[in-house]
Amino acid sequence: MKRLFILLILWFCSIFQVSGQVQDSITVYVFLLEDCVISQNYTLTLKKLHEQYAPKGIEFLGVFPNRISKESTIEAFKQTYNLPFNMKYDYFQTLARRMNATVTPEVVVFNHTNQTPLYQGRIDNTYFRVGKRRQLTTTSELADALEEIIHQQPIAVKETPPIGCYILYEAN
Repeated sequence: MKRLFILLILWFCSIFQVSGQVQDSITVYVFLLEDCVISQNYTLTLKKLHEQYAPKGIEFLGVFPNRISKESTIEAFKQTYNLPFNMKYDYFQTLARRMNATVTPEVVVFNHTNQTPLYQGRIDNTYFRVGKRRQLTTTSELADALEEIIHQQPIAVKETPPIGCYILYEAN
């Protein structure tokens, strides 16, 4: 009987993933532009966040929605900044429009299981205006949202205004 009880507990834990893995399919869409200095300056932060949260089941995807991007320049950006996650060229801006992205870098944390955005906006508050950077970053909204997802807590801040280079939407 004791053995059956232990097996039931192990089975229950595996179903609900008590190990710190996310239960839903979560993707962090990172809208980027190769020649946007702010996008370039966030690459180290993004790499660290990926290293911390990808093993816990959160996917990262770099999205390039400006038509000036090319497959070759996107690959060069990935190589230059040694980014470990996949990159996608959003030539027709379908994903950017669907996620209502306005600037690069902007992030959208999306739950594919229930088709809802969980967080959208800036990565942290390093930039308070284009070209204006704080000496000390005091908030990390993306990291906070990912921590809350991992610990199955409500996301305290669901949206922040992103600072960056405008996405130039084309009339398709």
